[in-house]
Amino acid sequence: LLIDKLISYEGGLPVGTNIMCTGDPGVGKTTVLLHTLAHLQRNNKDIKCLFISCEMGKIQLYKYMQRFPVFGCVKTMIASDFLNDNMKDVVEQLLADGYDYVLVDSMAELMESVKEDAAMGIKEVEKWLIDLCIKHNEGNNDRGVYTSFLLINQVTKGGVFCGSNKVKHLVDAHMEMRRESMKNGGGQFIQFSKNRNGQADIKWSYELTNNDVHYGYLIDETEDNEPKAEPKQFIINRNGRDIIELATV
Repeated sequence: LLIDKLISYEGGLPVGTNIMCTGDPGVGKTTVLLHTLAHLQRNNKDIKCLFISCEMGKIQLYKYMQRFPVFGCVKTMIASDFLNDNMKDVVEQLLADGYDYVLVDSMAELMESVKEDAAMGIKEVEKWLIDLCIKHNEGNNDRGVYTSFLLINQVTKGGVFCGSNKVKHLVDAHMEMRRESMKNGGGQFIQFSKNRNGQADIKWSYELTNNDVHYGYLIDETEDNEPKAEPKQFIINRNGRDIIELATV
């Protein structure tokens, strides 16, 4: 998938890193990231992917996966199924199994659930989540894998992501999904405002269809406003302890 090229110079999701995704409501944050995770899982049986859904209930997810059947290959934890449990304990015990890639939708909803269940302050919950990510980034789980987190985060009315600078420092990349102004056709694009592993400040168009995600072209604003076609890439480069593996998407 072309998103592999956007995320890193090597072409894919680096091991043991954290990517925060923000954007306009309804722009497709969950769809794009879960689409990426599902193709990664489907084509690489040796890895383990997890989707922690705090935004959608069982019926919503069922309809969602009818639309995108490929999403069914990703192990999913539905937060609403654990209303009578302590969410902090549930998440900690689940992640202890060891996952290569984890998608959290969303940080704010997960933190709010933990805040209520564990009677913690918001700063305590934020520190808990940051420490949890770092712990698994460093391979401190039963499988000894260096977990990468994809963290969907909410933004304020001013477009600033929710959370302190500690969250900003936690993530290796900040992926923004936006809509162009109507004078440019109202198209949707992905742009990294921060990316330690790849390029930033480059816009790539994408489109959501009934059952797929299509990545289009580089939006070049420097020359003639004409989009430039770019080849798609279909590999993810995964760095292990001592070897490099190629994982097809």
